[in-house]
Amino acid sequence: MELTIYYDELELDVKFDYQPEEAAVMYYRDGSGYPGCAEQFDVYEIMHDGYNVTKYFKDDMEDIEELLHDAGEIYYSPDDYDGNY
Repeated sequence: MELTIYYDELELDVKFDYQPEEAAVMYYRDGSGYPGCAEQFDVYEIMHDGYNVTKYFKDDMEDIEELLHDAGEIYYSPDDYDGNY
């Protein structure tokens, strides 16, 4: 996936993989269960003005992921999305 976000007044184009949260299942009929998993973002590229600046944001990754999460909350349909948040 790719989103454009704004961080510290910089426009950043972020490429990432997203795994949505999966609910836990206590027991299936066969007695097994599933512990579920938390939402996860794997950012693999951050671009600014055509330059790859990923290495400069390693310490800010939690903030970047929070912005991606917030952008995802208002993203409902591919038809409504214009690529910018």
